[in-house]
Amino acid sequence: MANVSLYLNKSKIDKKGQVPIMLQFDHKNERFRYYTGEKIDPKFWSKSKSSFIKPSYNDDSTLDNYLKGLVSKIKKIARDAKTDNKPVTADYIKRKFLEETNQFTENTFLSLFDKYTKVSESTKTTGTIKNYKVVLKSLKDFSTNNNISLNFSSINNSFYDEFVEYLITKKELSNNTVGKHIKTLKSFLNWATDNEFNRNLEYQKFKVTRENIEIIYLTDQELNTLYNLEISDSELDRSRDLFCFGCFTGLRFSDIAALDNSNINDNEINLRTQKTREILTIPLIPRALAILKKYNNKLPVITNQKLNLDLKTLAEMAKINEPITIQRYRGATRTDIKTPKHKLITTHTARRTFITLSLEKGIRPEVVMSITGHKDYKTFKAYIKITDSIKRESLRSAWK
Repeated sequence: MANVSLYLNKSKIDKKGQVPIMLQFDHKNERFRYYTGEKIDPKFWSKSKSSFIKPSYNDDSTLDNYLKGLVSKIKKIARDAKTDNKPVTADYIKRKFLEETNQFTENTFLSLFDKYTKVSESTKTTGTIKNYKVVLKSLKDFSTNNNISLNFSSINNSFYDEFVEYLITKKELSNNTVGKHIKTLKSFLNWATDNEFNRNLEYQKFKVTRENIEIIYLTDQELNTLYNLEISDSELDRSRDLFCFGCFTGLRFSDIAALDNSNINDNEINLRTQKTREILTIPLIPRALAILKKYNNKLPVITNQKLNLDLKTLAEMAKINEPITIQRYRGATRTDIKTPKHKLITTHTARRTFITLSLEKGIRPEVVMSITGHKDYKTFKAYIKITDSIKRESLRSAWK
């Protein structure tokens, strides 16, 4: 038997102490939830059969009547479906309900994603905005390829399964890249929900897949070799300095490029990061200070793409050639590729090197996190690669 109910989503309480009022339809183990667009202080919520709102809530019964109207509309759709011999499924009821309330025209979904990308430009990094545009293009391609008109009401488990399959089979993306697409999609849908463009919350069940990947970092010996490498090419010399500075500070490349005299005081860096807007204080070790002094506290600016190319050349010159096996999954298919380590070095390797070597040298994780700006140990943990030799040495030292 179909059941329609209203409840408070207390996990989404706002700063004013108000929570969203949700409508829920249940029938034969199927369900859909709908955000009514209204919030209320829980103390005014009533569980009586005659009213959803307590009399002490001064709104002239407007809100209570609106909520009762939504429930009546759902019940009528279910009754009409039975009369017309239509399937009384959660998907059918939801689609008819959204159609009858004239919500969300066909192209609203993609146009709003484009708007979300544009409004994010002032608060997100260039790399994040680029990723948003990639996901938007994938959604457009998916819509065309599968002959599907995307709208908020169509975002459900069936959409999720079809979109993931498309990304894996047609776009040939790895599982982790698919996971990043879904994470971005959920970020957009959260924004759309917060701004009352969307009331379909099925997307909250979408899984963001993330598989462990190889952590590429330089060992202490490799970093020393690169730092002391004799280089006659001035461009490669600058690239080496930028990379090593990242290894000695844990800064992202975007923050290194923005450094100037105003950020450096008393042998410390004080800055607000480009990506997360966190304010960090980073003590400078002698090698980092030496690099800053070489450039009068204003490090050279090189594009990320150019620096990545230079780093592979530099790492090869430093004979950083350990064979590394890269393992990736596309769906259930595994691919193993063996490649010399110097081909895998990028600007981000510097941050991973700083974190891993700092931990190997005995610095407590919370101290390293305060330097890198990580607030979440789960995210921080993804950067850590402790070698077997360090495990053996630490264990023997502790238990000698």
